[in-house]
Amino acid sequence: MTAPPRPTALVTGASRGIGKGIAIALAMAGYDVAITARTVNEGDAEAIAPDSGVILPGSLATTAAAITDLGVRAVSVRLDLLDLQTIDDAVDRAIEQLGGRLDVLVNNAIYVGPGNDRLFAECDPANIIKRVTGNITAQLLITRRALQHMLPNGGGTVVGITSGAGQVTPRSPVGQGGWPLVYAVTKGGFHRIADMLVVEYGAQGIRAFNVNPGFVATERVLAAGAELDFVARHGVSPEVIGAAVAHLIDDPAVVNGSYVQAIDTARTMGLLP
Repeated sequence: MTAPPRPTALVTGASRGIGKGIAIALAMAGYDVAITARTVNEGDAEAIAPDSGVILPGSLATTAAAITDLGVRAVSVRLDLLDLQTIDDAVDRAIEQLGGRLDVLVNNAIYVGPGNDRLFAECDPANIIKRVTGNITAQLLITRRALQHMLPNGGGTVVGITSGAGQVTPRSPVGQGGWPLVYAVTKGGFHRIADMLVVEYGAQGIRAFNVNPGFVATERVLAAGAELDFVARHGVSPEVIGAAVAHLIDDPAVVNGSYVQAIDTARTMGLLP
């Protein structure tokens, strides 16, 4: 008897951090996984953290190797969120190499570049455009293309890695414990993708929900030093968030269109005290 095909997933921003953690966790759960990011190999120019100048570890090649070591298929596609004209082709190539079917999309990638942590009136207009393009426009286009593949096959799951910044007003401005206005605006818009997908396509088999990872000690956070020391000290590892997200994806009890705290799930799984 022929074994059924493995489920498939596409995870954006998977060269390091939360995306890498999710991609590997899905591979451990038996998924064939396609991954996208800008950093193809270790030490590429895109691996330089804009806030510290430190070369960050992680790449598509490294994540793909970890996935392959788990006995499932890894597909790597370079994708720059600011290059909107390449998005459809990148999603198509990823799905084609997965065998022509996509079961899960994890929208994790955001734009990371200099000039983010500034008060709004001090932001360069070009930087504002990059943030909006890389944090919400690109995700809409990625999701649109993924849907065009999912719907003819009976549906699929779309997961948005979101942030409390999209829902909560900080007590202090950026630089004093809060977050930047543009980041909050883009995350607020991104947050609405999941519930609106359910309104438009829930009856056609689309399942969508948002996951807030909370504080995560990613490679970029650890390289930032004192600036993100609080996050580094109180954040959990990307592997914990990855395991929680993979669990949620395969949990039919997750309410369609809902907003889930990854930390709560990790505690329920016994991954955290």
